Amino acid sequence: MKWKFKTPGIPDELFIRGKVPMTKEEVRAVTISKLRLKQDDIMVDIGAGTGSISIEAAHICTNGEVIAIERNEEGIMLIKQNSEKFEVPIKILHGNGVEKLNEIEQFDRVMIGGSGGELKKIIQICHKKLTEEGICVINCITVETLYESIQYLKETGFDHIDVVSMNIARGKAVGRYTMMEGLNPIYVISGKKSA
Repeated sequence: MKWKFKTPGIPDELFIRGKVPMTKEEVRAVTISKLRLKQDDIMVDIGAGTGSISIEAAHICTNGEVIAIERNEEGIMLIKQNSEKFEVPIKILHGNGVEKLNEIEQFDRVMIGGSGGELKKIIQICHKKLTEEGICVINCITVETLYESIQYLKETGFDHIDVVSMNIARGKAVGRYTMMEGLNPIYVISGKKSA
């Protein structure tokens, strides 16, 4: 199934899902916009989950490469299934974020959706391996990770740090009425590698 649109935000229900967390479509749309992807970019998705961000990125980076890093077995299976379903190539690396990042020579963009408790080290490696003016985007749900993300990005040498707090509610039919149902709030943090 090809995603025939040029805009991000593939409906959640189109993805094959399991028990692995998945970034919701509205959050994906903002995350992709903050990544500022180009056709020939190499983009790394750390803690890729079901691969939803990777799938969205692969629709843009058609002359580049999208690399998904995931340590969960079920996640690896779901990324494969979703990449086949949406007919986009994704290089899948199974394992720990720090370890797998060290196997990649260089990249233009990176999305951190999960760090396995190694956020600082991951950000440091990303800064070293990102191309000049490369962009790092971090999605998190806790205020502690928000604080740490900002601190580590600054300490490592990222600038143009941007923080977005997203509180999304979706309409849900209740009889003949529509009730707004809130999703969990999420923070989208981005920074650019200094020239």
